[in-house]
Amino acid sequence: MFWTTAIPNDSLHINFEKGEASLRVSSLDVEDYHDVVNALLDGPSVDAEVSYEINWKGITNRFELHDPVNTFAGKYVNTSATIKWAALRDDGLSFVSDPASTSFTEFALLGRERNGVFFS
Repeated sequence: MFWTTAIPNDSLHINFEKGEASLRVSSLDVEDYHDVVNALLDGPSVDAEVSYEINWKGITNRFELHDPVNTFAGKYVNTSATIKWAALRDDGLSFVSDPASTSFTEFALLGRERNGVFFS
């Protein structure tokens, strides 16, 4: 994994049985590399901060996977999701998404997985 960072424990709330979850992050410090290749090369960047809110709600389907050969199991719910997102760079450039209410869900999934030593 790369491009990961710790967020406060109270940023994420989940009610798996209802197919509901929310993730709220405010003023997270990041580096804006402009594009993926520059980021992979750790090229020039501008300090920035991002804030976002993602909400999952409603169940359209439930399913389970169980693969003892590869020691993997999971329970999942298909759901819908909305997001709003904003970024502010130190040089003053900013971006704000459209309101979350304008989001359109192509695919959203909540899941609980067990694998490896946690499989049994």
